[in-house]
Amino acid sequence: MPNRKQIKNKDIAVTGQYLGVIEEYISNEQSTYVKEGQIFATKTGMISIDDKKRQIEIETHQEKDRKTVKIGDIVIGTVVFLRKFSIGITFNTINQKIHFNSSYFGNTHVSQISNKYIDKINDAFQITDIIRAKVTKKSANEYTLSTVGKNFGVVHADCSICGTELNKIGHDKLKCDFCGNIEKRKLALDYGNVAHKLRF
Repeated sequence: MPNRKQIKNKDIAVTGQYLGVIEEYISNEQSTYVKEGQIFATKTGMISIDDKKRQIEIETHQEKDRKTVKIGDIVIGTVVFLRKFSIGITFNTINQKIHFNSSYFGNTHVSQISNKYIDKINDAFQITDIIRAKVTKKSANEYTLSTVGKNFGVVHADCSICGTELNKIGHDKLKCDFCGNIEKRKLALDYGNVAHKLRF
């Protein structure tokens, strides 16, 4: 039988490597398997040993750095569609950290856009706008978002006519310096000042 002393916390294990026996540790089904009372790794990664729970598992780099979404989190995302009473958003960052899992998706209902009355969705947002919002509800991998408040709303927008970046000229107005087009948005207070890497 392999020597248990060879296995240390935070060592790197490869797929199929012996980790221990079931008398010592509880196997983690997501990253290990048991054969004839012995525990083996099902993937390559860092060995994580929890002595209190008597559990051994393998963590990958992505899992360790995974950014989960919780109620109250602040997200920055791209508007991907407009409906009559809501918009759809894919997440770019979560709490100012780059997000790698594109499966997360958010919706903002017209009633959660602003404290002021919004008659038309496209007076507040347009497709490809980058917005900051707050997570208010979770359902599987889909989230309900709110842009109510001065710190939430559009942080970057491009002209719907020529695609040039729009500049702020008022509380809720933007202007394209290239073609002169003026558009309305529900703007965040710091519109135009959010770092590029946090927007895309």
